[in-house]
Amino acid sequence: MAMSPATTLQRRWRLPNLTPTITAFTSLKLISFSPPLNPKHGALSCSTDSINHSPQESSKGGHLKPGLYLVGTPIGNLEDITFRALRVLRSANVILSEDTRHSGKLLQHYDIKTPLLSYHKFNESQREQTVLKRLREGDIVALISDAGTPGISDPGMELAKLCVDENIPVIPIPGPSALVAALSASGLATNEFTFVGFLPKHAGSRRGRLTVSANEAATQVFFVPPHKLHQFLEETSSLFGDTRRCVLAREMTKIHEEAVKLVAEGTSMRRKTIYSLALRKFGKQLEAEDDSN
Repeated sequence: MAMSPATTLQRRWRLPNLTPTITAFTSLKLISFSPPLNPKHGALSCSTDSINHSPQESSKGGHLKPGLYLVGTPIGNLEDITFRALRVLRSANVILSEDTRHSGKLLQHYDIKTPLLSYHKFNESQREQTVLKRLREGDIVALISDAGTPGISDPGMELAKLCVDENIPVIPIPGPSALVAALSASGLATNEFTFVGFLPKHAGSRRGRLTVSANEAATQVFFVPPHKLHQFLEETSSLFGDTRRCVLAREMTKIHEEAVKLVAEGTSMRRKTIYSLALRKFGKQLEAEDDSN
């Protein structure tokens, strides 16, 4: 009799009942690998971000100097925004936003009327000179991502670099980060870690980067889209060893926040075992792919 994906996974990993948590992986966005915590164990961690609702806040402060402000925004719970962030967003001449529709909801929640200007990976090279011109003229420009800290696997890194090169002030406004939230709650070693972010799309380049990470002693942190999870686990299983501990975290700071800890057992990781982890939502499709290979 064929075993269900959840049953296969539970036999393969020392793990409590997974049935309520398999669908949790459908919104997965961040994954990280850690060094073995002892000779028998290694590790992996992940997280996701989005927006919830919570009380309105107001803030007061002094005059802001012109420059580029990198403003951290909530990754799931609106109570996590700072008074300083709200003041900057209200005082800015313009807010650069990865998705103006998404960010518009955040601004509406806090009754912030500052104009929004789209700034994302598809238009940042075209927007850079326009934004730099405004900054040279003395504008206060705030940059936000869809959630979390801008410039961390989000648009903003190149703009910040250009500003630094031109001696335009770049001011960080600290706030939430999916990376830090997931890692801090993972139970993995945090005294030293490497944030890898999203892996290359090309298989050869991706394997090369994973090989580098597999040889690192520090915790390795990756962002992994949900539809790439089974591919990621398949590719890393042969590189990171058979006794790695994993921590899959989801919905950080939200109502359904949770972290699932896994420990791989045995001397090899079969393809079907990897696919069985990859979400009840995609389970039938993945089993079909496995059977056809």
